Amino acid sequence: MKKTVILLILFVSVIYGKNPIAIVKSTVGRVEIKRQNRVMQIKIGAILEKGDIIMTKGQSNIGIIFDDGSRLSLGENSVFNINRFTFKPNQNRYNIDLKLSKGKALFNSGKIGKLAPKAVKFRIPEGVIGIRGTEFLVEVK
Repeated sequence: MKKTVILLILFVSVIYGKNPIAIVKSTVGRVEIKRQNRVMQIKIGAILEKGDIIMTKGQSNIGIIFDDGSRLSLGENSVFNINRFTFKPNQNRYNIDLKLSKGKALFNSGKIGKLAPKAVKFRIPEGVIGIRGTEFLVEVK
């Protein structure tokens, strides 16, 4: 399943010339993305890029798989930024910089968390969560 998602992301990047870093695997309710000053509703299968801001409304949630296999679930009324995402194992380049401004998130680190745990930053308004394990849940009010 993970290999299929990664292949789909690579296929889209070749076809559309974009830099996809993740794919939306599930949504419930109204979930929006802000990309380059445009806000649009997200659907299953949507491709996410660096710089995207994901916003869930009341009684809504989203499930995302990044191309290194990291998984993220956001609960209702969340605001989440993908600041940076670099996964280039052939060049030994890894960098995840994510920010939860509001809401709940369940994060399960993928290959970057195993290969270069110090390269993973999960920011919250009061600090940064360092990834030393594989999974955590955080809520920002």
